[in-house]
Amino acid sequence: MRSTPRFIAAFLLSLFGLVNLGWAGAATNLYGLYYTGVNHTYGLLNGGSTDSHWTVAYANAPGTDSNFEGPAYVVSGNYIDGGWTPNTSSAQWITAPGATTNAAGAGTNAGGDFLPGNGTSGSYDARYVYRLAFTITGAGGTGSAVTNNIAISLTIAADDRYEIYINPTLTGGGEIAGSNTAAATRNSAWNNTTAEYIQNFTGNGHSDNANFVIGTNYIYVVVDNTNSITGDAGSGPLNPSGLLVYQVGGAITIDGKPVPEVGAILPVIGALGVFGWRRLRGRKLLPFV
Repeated sequence: MRSTPRFIAAFLLSLFGLVNLGWAGAATNLYGLYYTGVNHTYGLLNGGSTDSHWTVAYANAPGTDSNFEGPAYVVSGNYIDGGWTPNTSSAQWITAPGATTNAAGAGTNAGGDFLPGNGTSGSYDARYVYRLAFTITGAGGTGSAVTNNIAISLTIAADDRYEIYINPTLTGGGEIAGSNTAAATRNSAWNNTTAEYIQNFTGNGHSDNANFVIGTNYIYVVVDNTNSITGDAGSGPLNPSGLLVYQVGGAITIDGKPVPEVGAILPVIGALGVFGWRRLRGRKLLPFV
């Protein structure tokens, strides 16, 4: 005899992949993936404000490492570098704390894009590590490996070079440990429009390059500010740098099925809930078998 509303609700939600009735470790939903430069309702943030979701987890910049850790900042439109992929209607460039509006160091955190970093090694090498947390729900305990197929498509532009890691091992100082393998890399990426595919299986024409877990997961994007536009590795002036993530959430699949947008799924669940409640109310003298 299963006459409780709890069973009805679980059954209805399972139809939409929100409650898993399957095997341990199987993912049923994914949420918390955001473009850069938007708020919790996906609206564009003001230039110079802190990003609502992306943070700078680590920074290694010439001489002043600790000054560059903290929340990411939205680059103001008038400071977008002319060679960069433009902001979109739903995403904006972000940069690390301490960015200025010019190479002389003026206008700190006022929406500028100039940061230390002109080389690939030595005193002018600079790496900025951006992090986004997202959640995967499903059967199995928190931290258990996801056993079914998840694919995330995301397009990244970065000045100058990027590496993507999913749930990497970190060093004691918060840097990405050298034992990790990047899920994707791209050089001279400030005008990139090609999507990367992050997935835990081989298929769709792409390789298995990520490990996901039930619970909180992390995307790390390492941006090397190498000044590869000019190739000047020994120049002291600050150099434009930033990150744009502008396709996440539009192409996420679990077992080949698109993950629905939260705003689209909730009204459907609400309608089903009302339907189920009315059915129960009309049959409350009859058992549900």
